[in-house]
Order: sequence, then C-alpha cells, then structure tokens
Amino acid sequence: MAGGIKAMLRRRLPPWVEAGLGLRVRYVHRAGGWLATHLPEGRFHPPRPPELRLIEGRAAATQALGPQPLWRGYANQLRWVRSPDEVRSSVTLGCFFFWLAATRRPGIVAEFGTAFGVSGMYWLAGIKAAGSGRLLTFDPNRDWAALARANLACVHPAFDSTIGLFEEEIGRRLAPGQGVDIAFVDGIHASTFVDAQFGVIRQHAAPGALVLFDDINFSPDMEACWAAIARRPDLRASATVGARLGIVELA
Repeated sequence: MAGGIKAMLRRRLPPWVEAGLGLRVRYVHRAGGWLATHLPEGRFHPPRPPELRLIEGRAAATQALGPQPLWRGYANQLRWVRSPDEVRSSVTLGCFFFWLAATRRPGIVAEFGTAFGVSGMYWLAGIKAAGSGRLLTFDPNRDWAALARANLACVHPAFDSTIGLFEEEIGRRLAPGQGVDIAFVDGIHASTFVDAQFGVIRQHAAPGALVLFDDINFSPDMEACWAAIARRPDLRASATVGARLGIVELA
C-alpha cells in the first residue's frame, strides 16, 4: 500500500521534477565487470534524455485514451482492462534506461512486454544518443501494440515491434550470430514465467549481457524469484535499482 501511495504522489509531480529524484542502487553481488565499474552504489541520478518532454507528452496523451483491454492469455484477472499509467515505467526508471543504453551502447536491446511503449521510448532515446543499436520489443497484446508503435516511432525508428511472446519469437528476430546485449523482463510477474524467460535470454545473450527484471517486489513469489537469481554463481554482478528493478550482468 505504501509503495502504491508513493507511486501516486510521484505521478503528480512534473516529469522533469520526478526525473531528478534519483534511484537507490544496492549491490547483492559484485565480482568485477561493466556494471560494477559504471553504476555506483548509493543514490544514483541518471541524466534526463533530451526527448523527456516528448516522451512524457506521448505518455500523457496515451493515458488520456483511457483503459485498454488486456491480452486474453492472462489468467484469473479480476479486471480485464488497464490504463497506460498502471503498467508504465516511472520517469526515474525511464531515465535509467536512457542512461544505460546511451552509456553501454548495446547492439540489441530486447524488451518484453512492450505495453504502451513508454519504457521503449526511453530505451530508444538512449539508442539514439549512442548512435547505434536497435530495440526489439515483444508483446502479445495487438490492441496495445498499435499505440506503442506510434509512440516509439516519435522518438527513433530503430525498433522492431513484434506481436507475440518473447520466448517464442526472439530466435526468429535475431540475425545469425547476433546476441542480446540488454534484456528487460517486464511481462507476467510470476516466478514460473520469469525463470523460463531468463533461461531463454541466456541462450541468446551476448557475452556480459545485462538483464533487467521489473517489479521484483510485486509479490512474495517475485521477491523469492529475484533473490534466487541475484545470488546465482554465474553472474558478474547483481543489484537492485530503486524498489522495483533488479539488474544482473552475465559472465
């Protein structure tokens, strides 16, 4: 409840104010690597992307359209609609995505799910700043995909939006020999799905890939899932970024 209240209060802040709040970084494990070198522990203030007003203007316009239907593949839902603000990443996390893509300069960022394209717009702003790279984004919701594609195209054209599940489609979307440099897991927040998706990511990951997990505090099941992932012996580093994001660097 407290986290929900804090999220509502933050949503009332102007985006350029929220962007300056920063995120608390706490390492679970560090054994060298890119992440430990570039992301300091403690309060971290990622830079604002030049496209911040554009991105948040598009997000506000999408929110104004009202609740949109969920993908029917979800089970046991009490509500079959969601408003864009209910499923979007915060401004502060968006700025973190921008910084990560701009600094790491990935060849491929893979995101699942796309939702309404808010986090994807921040990833694309970072790819644009880096001068290279491409976003591959996946979501089975056809209704949401049309809105997301329009939002993404306003920031940068270097993306492919696939209507489908990441674990079924990623092998078809990568060129021979191509690997995923950054993966963002933001689909169904349950350990059975997240563990399976992490397994697929490792099959297609480039050496030293970064994997981000959203909503690690969503439920006791997700907290346990993240705790197990963060302590895997085959990682160079693992950390929490703010209250809801986990990030690991593969060996």
